[in-house]
Amino acid sequence: MYPFKLAVINSLTATQKRQLFYALRSAETILRASDEQLLGTGLINETVLSRLRKEQKERDFEEEYNRYRQMGYGIVTLEDPQYPNLLSEIPDPPYALFYKGTLPDPAEKLIACVGARRCSAYGRTAAEELSRYLADHGFSIVSGMALGIDAAAHRGALCAAGKTYAFLACGLDICYPRTNKNLYLDIPNHGALFSEFPLGVEPVARYFPSRNRLISGISQSVLVMEARLRSGSLITADQALEQGRDVYALPGRISDVMSEGCNHLIAQGAGIIQSRERLLCDLTDLPQTIRKRGIDTQFNELHLEKEELLVYSCFDFYAKSVDEVQQEVGLDFLTLLSIILKLCEKGYLKEVFMNQYIRVAQIFH
Repeated sequence: MYPFKLAVINSLTATQKRQLFYALRSAETILRASDEQLLGTGLINETVLSRLRKEQKERDFEEEYNRYRQMGYGIVTLEDPQYPNLLSEIPDPPYALFYKGTLPDPAEKLIACVGARRCSAYGRTAAEELSRYLADHGFSIVSGMALGIDAAAHRGALCAAGKTYAFLACGLDICYPRTNKNLYLDIPNHGALFSEFPLGVEPVARYFPSRNRLISGISQSVLVMEARLRSGSLITADQALEQGRDVYALPGRISDVMSEGCNHLIAQGAGIIQSRERLLCDLTDLPQTIRKRGIDTQFNELHLEKEELLVYSCFDFYAKSVDEVQQEVGLDFLTLLSIILKLCEKGYLKEVFMNQYIRVAQIFH
């Protein structure tokens, strides 16, 4: 009960909780310490102490604890051996993490995948496909359940029946953004939702950079799929580097604003996401010939007819109209449209705007 009390107490900041724990080594010691002992740490003053004592007397922590349990929420603290190892090693780990779902296994390989909320079809497709591929090869995907890249990364892992973990910048009882309600409900069944904030805490802007350090902190590497030059994703990348994590970035066209951040990271020395195979080799130290479930995977076998392959080769990861492709291949409009629709049915192309398509399959070929 003492760890839960310390975790939900409002009169101490997150920094004070962590520092008091490092000084006194347990929540029980902290909450049962005399006024003189607490003041003697030099970590709180008399005003804070007065608020703490008042809160200890007035709150019914047992009732709150039972409510958390009835709603399916758990808590893990720095006092617990189940606390994620990598996260405990960052300079500013939260004393407690609230969660819904299942904690990661100590041997689990966690990879963060982050990026812009207002991403392009290229970035969204790349995030979902790469996350699906990594999940299919035994990695768990970590992100922030935001719109855009985050949501695509979670979906990719779930499509592969893999594990995924989402860190929220609010209490676990709040689904933010609301449009990701399906992910909010599904993720606890295939991983966990995490937050350093107690129930009822609303998402505010200043909480998101704090949340981002946890996404990188729990992961062995961070993948940045799309980002502006000044963005939360680059903050996450900077935090990852400070934490000693490897950072990889998806390259984009130099004219694209949403790729400026990734191209900047690459220029600064970040790893380049060139293909799924190479990334997998970097993450696992495997040889270049990857074997999946004992079968050599050939990424260049598309199983398309000659004209289908011709049309498919004209598309990339940026939207292109039917008229543009017709000028390249010289087929009549109806024949071309028929081939494009077949490629959509087979999952190789996707319509992102009216009569505009992008390549879906083999994005990391």
